Amino acid sequence: MTKLNTLKIIILFIGDLLLFWAALVFNLYARYYYGRIDPEWHLINLHFVPFSIVFIIWLVIFGASGLYELRFTQNTKRFFYRLLRAVTTNVVLAIIIFYLILPFTEIEPRRNLFIIASLSTLLISGWRYLFNIFIIHARSSRVIFFGANKETIELADYLFKNPQLGQKPVAFISNNDGQLPSLLPLPLFKLENQDIARIVKDMDADTIVISHEIKENKTLVKVLFQVIPLGVAVVEFPTFHEMLTGKIPSSLIGEIWFLENLVGVKKKFYEFFKRLSDLLVAVLLGAPAVLTFPFIVLAIKLNSPGPVFYKQTRVGRTGKEFKLIKYRSMVDNADQLSGFKTVDSSDPRQTKVGAFLRKIYLDELPQIINILKGEMSFVGPRPERPEYVEGLKQKIPFYEMRLLVPPGITGWAQINMEDDASVEDAPEKMQYDLYYIKNRSLVLDLLVILRTAFTVLQRQGR
Repeated sequence: MTKLNTLKIIILFIGDLLLFWAALVFNLYARYYYGRIDPEWHLINLHFVPFSIVFIIWLVIFGASGLYELRFTQNTKRFFYRLLRAVTTNVVLAIIIFYLILPFTEIEPRRNLFIIASLSTLLISGWRYLFNIFIIHARSSRVIFFGANKETIELADYLFKNPQLGQKPVAFISNNDGQLPSLLPLPLFKLENQDIARIVKDMDADTIVISHEIKENKTLVKVLFQVIPLGVAVVEFPTFHEMLTGKIPSSLIGEIWFLENLVGVKKKFYEFFKRLSDLLVAVLLGAPAVLTFPFIVLAIKLNSPGPVFYKQTRVGRTGKEFKLIKYRSMVDNADQLSGFKTVDSSDPRQTKVGAFLRKIYLDELPQIINILKGEMSFVGPRPERPEYVEGLKQKIPFYEMRLLVPPGITGWAQINMEDDASVEDAPEKMQYDLYYIKNRSLVLDLLVILRTAFTVLQRQGR
């Protein structure tokens, strides 16, 4: 992420927090101060700490819902729908905090909460609307792609559709006429006809993105030295692509990339604490899972004859197979009746109870057993069936490399793709999985978990 984009996110975060406090101050002023001869200062003071705690949680929910991701900051129905869902979740959580978890007997949060939530929603909607307009029209970094190919053209198109990212493509430079695409969305300069410094000046460029083949050409690398006095940033295409899209460019997925990024990279500290956190969270979730077990078992048995659990062979770390455990959500022997296929909400094989369990992800609870056994983690690439893996190995080079880490209940691909289960989406899913494997960290895992938790709270089930 560029420094400018980081600054935009910080401004968004601070703006949201200030507006939450503004709504609180306005409400307290109107209720306990305005028009009163003897203002109730003690009530005003008592509200600040509990509501500040709630505001911090609200900001976390905003982050989990993607409201601090610049790719979503456009004035579209989808954005404001996302905002309203986050606000609704915030109000529900605030009610739970005030009345169940940390009951504050000295204040009256009910009416205040409604007024503050309503006012802050109006304020933040207006603030976000204006901010989205501002960042789209603010000056962007002007980008020249040194190397014209399918991926650089696709990334340029992506940047045109997402101007809020602050990167504006302005031109391509090519040194190879024989392999140029027939249609280009930007001016194309041939390096042998003009020197690169002149092109940069004419296009008022701030950044040059160099493709892999340019980096490997020593003659072209020397040409780039001409732009050093101009103060132009030179960025490698893979780094630029990852920063903006959160996935690995497909053209880089090869032996050299794996040797440079994955071979010999050990994250012992991360792996130790990831395993420790998996165990702790699994134990914490185990208690409510045990409490709900009799009710779920009874519902499954009454709704459809057959076993309570559904076990299926999946491929785990280093290709080792294991039995993934779920609550059964379909009729017994569903796979034998119609073969293995992706399940969706209209699948007739689903039972009524199973559809409900899938909708709120309760069918996943038994996978806690897989986590305790070390076969899975909470975050990681999706575990697939052996026959599915074998088929994709034939179609997608190096597909088995996504097996370098334990599979997860949720993952980076799942929160970034609308449908990560289809065969057609497997190549793109591979790009996200490799990004996760390369950049895996406790912070990235926490982000995935928060985004997944928000999805569950909103019941955006499968």
